[in-house]
Amino acid sequence: MTKKPVQDSPKSVFVAVDSFFTKHQKMFFWISIGLFTLTSLLLFNVRVSEGGDDSTYIIRALNLWNKGTYPTYQGPVYPMVLSLIAGIGGLKLGLLKVTSLVFLVGFLVLFYRSFKNRISNTTLFLTLLLFSVNSFVAYFSSQTYSEALFMLLQIPVFLLLFNYSDRQTTEVDYKQLIIISLFIVLGFFTRTVGLGALIAVVIYFLVQKQYKELVMVVVSFLVITALFLFLKDAIWDNGFFENKQANTLIYVDPYDFSKGKESFTGYFGRFVDNSNLYLSKHLMILTGFRDALSLKTDGIVTILLYAIFIFGFISAFKKNKYLLFAGIYTVIMLGITFITLQKLWDQYRLIVPYFPFMLLLIIYGLKQIIEKIGNKKGIYVLLGLFAFSFFSTASQSLKTVDLMTLRSNINGNRFDGYSNDWANYLKMAEYIGNHLPEDTYVACRKPNMSRIYANGKEFYGIYRFQTTDADSLLNGLRERNVTHVLVGSLRKNPRVNNGEVINTIHRYMSYILQKYPKSLRLTKKIGGTEPAHLFEIIYPLKQSANKEPVTN
Repeated sequence: MTKKPVQDSPKSVFVAVDSFFTKHQKMFFWISIGLFTLTSLLLFNVRVSEGGDDSTYIIRALNLWNKGTYPTYQGPVYPMVLSLIAGIGGLKLGLLKVTSLVFLVGFLVLFYRSFKNRISNTTLFLTLLLFSVNSFVAYFSSQTYSEALFMLLQIPVFLLLFNYSDRQTTEVDYKQLIIISLFIVLGFFTRTVGLGALIAVVIYFLVQKQYKELVMVVVSFLVITALFLFLKDAIWDNGFFENKQANTLIYVDPYDFSKGKESFTGYFGRFVDNSNLYLSKHLMILTGFRDALSLKTDGIVTILLYAIFIFGFISAFKKNKYLLFAGIYTVIMLGITFITLQKLWDQYRLIVPYFPFMLLLIIYGLKQIIEKIGNKKGIYVLLGLFAFSFFSTASQSLKTVDLMTLRSNINGNRFDGYSNDWANYLKMAEYIGNHLPEDTYVACRKPNMSRIYANGKEFYGIYRFQTTDADSLLNGLRERNVTHVLVGSLRKNPRVNNGEVINTIHRYMSYILQKYPKSLRLTKKIGGTEPAHLFEIIYPLKQSANKEPVTN
C-alpha cells in the first residue's frame, strides 16, 4: 500500500495557509480593526434601544452621580463607569455610546495580543475577520449595555494568565496573580456570570498542577471582593450582598413568582432548551448560516456543534494550553448561562461576550477533525464555510446600514428609526418632560427610557403586580404620589403590528376602572395608529388612619 506524500496531507496544507497568515499578520490585524470600526460606524445607533437595559444603566449612572445612589439590581461597575463619563460630559447619548466602541476595539486588540503566536494564525485571523464584519456584535459598539465593558474586562484575564504561563520560572509571581484576580472581580461586579472566570482559572491551575497559584488567585479574589463590599457598606450602608436580578433566576417565571421556584429537573430542562436556542438558532444567526429573523431551532445542529466543541476541547487538552483555557472558560460561561437563565429570555446578547471564543473553538475543532480524517479536501471545506460565513454576515451588516436614519438622528430627530408604537410612546414622554409641572409623577411601563426622553423627569415604573384588587392597586399609586399614567401601544412582537401589545399598564388600570370608572381623565393622545395616551388619575378614595380605604 503506497503512503500518501507528506505534502498532500491536510496538515501540510494548514501549514502553508498558516504561513501565509503569519507572513501578513500585521496586515490582517489592521484589516480586522478597520473592518470592525467601519462596520460599527456604519451601524452606529444614537437612539436609546427598545430593550430598556441601556437606558436603565444610564439612569443608574445619573442617580449615582447626582444623588450618590448605589446602582443596584444589575452589576454596579458599568453604571459607575458611565457615571464618570456622564458626570463630566453630561447626558449626551452619543458620548456615552462611543465609549462602547472604544471598549470593543480595546477588546479586539487585547484578544489578538492574547493569542498571537500562541495558536495557529489561521484559527486566530479567521476568528478576527468573522468578528469584524458582524452586525450583531457591532450593535453593542453603539449601545450602553454592559457587554462591551464586560468583554474588555474579561480579556486581560486571558492575556495575563498566558503571560504567566509563558514564564521560564516556577517562582510564584504574587503581584501578577493579584492583578488577574482584580480583573475577575471587576468582571464579576459588571455581570454576575463573571464569577465563572474565577472557576475557569481555578480549573486551569488545577489541570496544570499549579496549586500555589490556585490558592493565591482564590484568596486574592475573596480579599478584593471583601474590600469592595466593606467599602460599599461604609459609603452606602445598604448591606453587603444585593443582587435582585440574580434572585429572579430561582423562579420558574421571573415575572410571576406565584408559579414557584425551579426544580432540579427544571434546571436540566433549561440547559437543553437554552442549548438549542443559543447554539442552533442564535449562533447560526451570528455566523450567517441562518436568516437574522429565524426562529427555528434544530437539535441535530446543537448536537453537531457540541461534538465539534468536545473534539476541539480534547485536542486542546493535549496540544495547546491556551485553547484549553479558552475552552474551559467558554464551557463554564455557557454552562452557567444555559442552566440558570429561563428559556423566555432568548436573547443573543447573552452569548455575545463568548462569541469570539466559541469561534476559536469551532474553527480549531474543525481543523482537528480534518487532520484526523486525513483528507486535504477538508481544508477547502473549512475555508468554504469561512467564506460563506464572512460574506453572509458582511451582507447582513450592509443590509442593516441606514445612513439616512443615522443622519436624521444626528441632526436632531430623536424619533426617526423607531416603529410607530415606540415613536408615539417616546414623543409622549418628551411631552411630559416639556409640559407637565415638576410636581407631577407619571406611572408607565418603561420609566428609564421615558426619563431620558423627558429631559430627566422621573417616572414610576410598573412592571408587574400581585393583586387584582382595585383599592390596593389605586392606593399603591396614591402612596407614591402618582398623578398620571402613560399608556402606550408597545407591540408584544416588535416585528409586526398585530394588535397585541405589552398590556401590564392596561390590565393594572382596567381593574381600577371596573370599580371606579371615573378615575381616569384623558389629557393627551399622540399618534393615530399605535397611539400613546396620557391620563390624569382622579382619586376617588382617601386613606383613613388605619389604612382602610373609605369612599369620599
